[in-house]
Order: sequence, then structure tokens, then C-alpha cells
Amino acid sequence: MKNRIAFAPLTALFLFAALTAPSSAWDSAKFKLLSKIIHPTHSYLTEYAVGALAGQYPELGKYESIIVEGANQEMHELPVTGTLYGVDLNAKRIEHKGTNEGTDDIAGWWREVTTAYAAGNKPQAYFYLGIMLHMIEDMGVPAHANHVYHQGTLTEFDNFEALAAQKWAPDFIDVNRQDPDYANPSQYYDFSADWTRADAPDYHDRNSFAKLWLTASAQEKTLVSNREGRTATVAMWSLRSAARALGL
Repeated sequence: MKNRIAFAPLTALFLFAALTAPSSAWDSAKFKLLSKIIHPTHSYLTEYAVGALAGQYPELGKYESIIVEGANQEMHELPVTGTLYGVDLNAKRIEHKGTNEGTDDIAGWWREVTTAYAAGNKPQAYFYLGIMLHMIEDMGVPAHANHVYHQGTLTEFDNFEALAAQKWAPDFIDVNRQDPDYANPSQYYDFSADWTRADAPDYHDRNSFAKLWLTASAQEKTLVSNREGRTATVAMWSLRSAARALGL
């Protein structure tokens, strides 16, 4: 895995990109300027999940780029534009009830996966699978899990997300839960949110964290590292559940 380090000369550019982008949870490649500075967190999380499973399920490796592309879509409450893999993005965002936190229809995203896969449209199926993983990954963010409203603006930006975007330092040692082994991968959405709330039950103020990794406290850095590692792990568990359900 690549390591992401916050360099001081990039601080001003990073903050401009981060604070002027739409709501993004973990940062994603949808925001072109930000993705030129750092490797998007949604990419890291999803690449970890695919990399851990591709040996057992080679088809996941074959479609990794499409899964990652899906995981970098922002299908929340704000309108989006475009069509990818035959998917009208805004229509599907509305259909599956995108919210500031994530979605009110995570099961619907999984149905899209199985429907497309059964029809033989694997690129579309894996694109939908990436979108579902994005939502599950978003539940690894304290602001999302605790329903703290935020947007990518100077006055409504979530500092935890800004801090996480500056440093990919996942802790895979202190993963303190076991895979519930759900047959339906969409069930990991609520599981991920519950785990995040247990890690950060008092996170109710998006300005409570430092904005920069260099000035963050040891406690803040530990939470970011734990959440990165645990969220990547949940993404992997969900992807493994999906692979089994699809009969890979």
C-alpha cells in the first residue's frame, strides 16, 4: 500500500480544495483538484478490500478499476450529473434516497448489483457494487455515523475528514470486532455505523478536530488510524459477502 504524507507546502492548496468541495465523507476522486494532491481515501479503502480478496476471487481483481470508480461516486443528497456504465447517476441517487449521511436505501444498491450481474452486465454490476461500498465506507466516518450535518464549505466542513484526507495511516492491528458474516453485504452499512459510534460516541461537532495532521493530538491521530483500518476491514468483509452471494 502507498503511504500518504501531508507536506507543508501543500497545506494551503489542500485546504482550498477540501473546503471548497461538496460534501465528500472520506475524500473521493470525484473532486478532481483534491485527487491530484492526494490519493483519495475511498480509493485506499476499496483497493485494500479488493487486494485482500482478489487471490480468492480473481474476478474482483479483473474489475477492480470499475469497483474503485464506483466507490468514488458521491450519491448523497446533492444533485450529480452524468451517466456511467448505463447508469443515470442523479436518477439512481434519487431512487436510492441519498442523504447527507449516506443513503436510506442501502439494500436497493445491492439489488442493483444482483440485477445487473444476473443480466450479464458485469461492468455495471461492479460499478454499483463500488457505490454500495462507498456508502458502507462513509459509515466509518464519525460525522456520518452520528448524523452530524456537514458540507464541503468553509463554514460546514468536517475536520475529521480533512485530517483523514491528509494521512493514510490505517491501524490493522487494533481491529476489535469480528466479521458478523452477513449473507447480504448491504447489512454491513448499519454494522459499520454502529462500530463508528462505539469508537466516537461523543463526536457531535464537526469543528472539534484539528484541521491539520501536523497539529492533531495523539488521541485524534489514533481515532483516524483506527477508523481507517476498521473501515477498510468492513469494506473487505462486505466485498467478500458480495463475492459469495454472486457465486464468484
